[in-house]
Amino acid sequence: MFDTNFSNLDLGIVVVYLSFTVFIGIYVNRHIHNSAGYLVGGRATGTALNIATLIGTELGLVTVMYAAADGFQGGFAYFMTPLIWGVVTLLIGVTGFGVVRMRRLKLTTIPEYFQRRYSRRVRITAGTMCFIAGVLNMSIFPKMGATFITFATGNGDVEDVESIIKIITTVLIVLVLIYTMLGGMVAVIVTDYMQFVVLGLGLVLGLFFCFSLPELGWSQVVNNWQVSKGDAAFDPLTSSRYGLPYLILQAVVAVYATICWSPNATRCLTTDGEETTRRTYLFASAGLFARFAIPGLWGVLAFSYLTLPGGPDGLAEFFSPEAIAEDGSRAAQGMPLLLGKIIPSGFLGIIMAGLMAAFMSTHDSYLLSWASIASQDIVAPLLGRELTNRQSIWCTRAFIMIIGVFLVIVGIWFSLPDDIWPYLFVTGSIFLNGAAPALLGGMYWRRASSTGALIGLLSGFGAIAALYDQALQRQVATWCGFVDAQGVTDATQVIAYVNQATITLASCVLSIVLFVVGSLLFPDAESKFDSSGVSET
Repeated sequence: MFDTNFSNLDLGIVVVYLSFTVFIGIYVNRHIHNSAGYLVGGRATGTALNIATLIGTELGLVTVMYAAADGFQGGFAYFMTPLIWGVVTLLIGVTGFGVVRMRRLKLTTIPEYFQRRYSRRVRITAGTMCFIAGVLNMSIFPKMGATFITFATGNGDVEDVESIIKIITTVLIVLVLIYTMLGGMVAVIVTDYMQFVVLGLGLVLGLFFCFSLPELGWSQVVNNWQVSKGDAAFDPLTSSRYGLPYLILQAVVAVYATICWSPNATRCLTTDGEETTRRTYLFASAGLFARFAIPGLWGVLAFSYLTLPGGPDGLAEFFSPEAIAEDGSRAAQGMPLLLGKIIPSGFLGIIMAGLMAAFMSTHDSYLLSWASIASQDIVAPLLGRELTNRQSIWCTRAFIMIIGVFLVIVGIWFSLPDDIWPYLFVTGSIFLNGAAPALLGGMYWRRASSTGALIGLLSGFGAIAALYDQALQRQVATWCGFVDAQGVTDATQVIAYVNQATITLASCVLSIVLFVVGSLLFPDAESKFDSSGVSET
């Protein structure tokens, strides 16, 4: 049932490409001369290269997987998500909001700003929260890589295939660790550029072969979704999966993540100037829209193809909406299975190489980002002094190794949630909900204080409540008296008002309020605010 066109030829293409990528990553180690070169690539990248590496970082395999899974379940209504992210990035590029000021300050990491604007204690707090949230967020990446490899290669029903795939994914992480530890940001930039090119080719080929099938003609796909889910497949406001609070949250998170999420925001620090920073986000907006939209379209097509009555190998029952409701992990399996079944051998190897490249490009950037924060924003401030170039590089390498071991143990060999997007949202919000108000408030509000920033940062942990949305729904329903004669609580009437989107939005609002109130009640004796949002003295 799960057989695909993956052959030894495709395996050879993947192995050769990944080996070449690792060789290049290791080779650029000879160009690392100091910590600035290791951590931010010497702040010398131009617009085209910076755009390619930004998109390469953001278009990771986990992005492809969760976008496809969301498209598989949400239909055409899903496309409001990439539209929101594309528009937000475009506006940030036009205005330079936040990112230009950070480049002007020549920061090495995002939490470094908190010491310049507030205090060393705020920097350590921000660095610790960013590190925790980032590593937790990243822990689901290997699972998505394993899922993709399993179903694209036709091993979905092989006995004990899970253990084999775990070993393969472990090897991939080890390869990324090697070249990231040695080459730092230079390796990340060079390999991400290569992966951007290969992955772009893979995305185009994937769409070409999908639309070459008679069963995936546009009108037929639209009709299939209309029959399956009605208007909810096209209107995000009427879809139970989305709704207005979800769309508002997407816009908020897009702003927060673009400016504060270290792997994204670091690209504004690696450029050769402020204008390059602004152009990076301006021109990358189309690519960042596509990184959500194309995999989401794959998911939309996969649902239509795999659930056709009498479709391939009787998969319609396995991927039916009822089966997905019982086992959410199946939504992530549809897209790789579609690609494996319809793309000819040889071309499938190219697309697999591109998507494995996406797996590596996200891991290298995330590894370096979180390890840099640990060394520069936790270790160095705790020691009360700047690390030497040698100490900085080796401390960062040590944390890359620690994170890598954590990913192998937790991300591959332990069970994590099947619903990808909520997990990524919540773990990221632990840092973003508190950090964004403190960072942007510090830049644009003179009265922002260290105490307000600390309170706002710590309030970000409130986002964890979104993981317990079902328990909160039952509790609210009980308070409202929605209990039948047998004493059973009926939470259906409160789901529209108490869900992961509304809880996370409430956490966002709470963090802003606490930051503002804390700053007003506990002002700093001497503000470091100037026209850049911080004093450089």
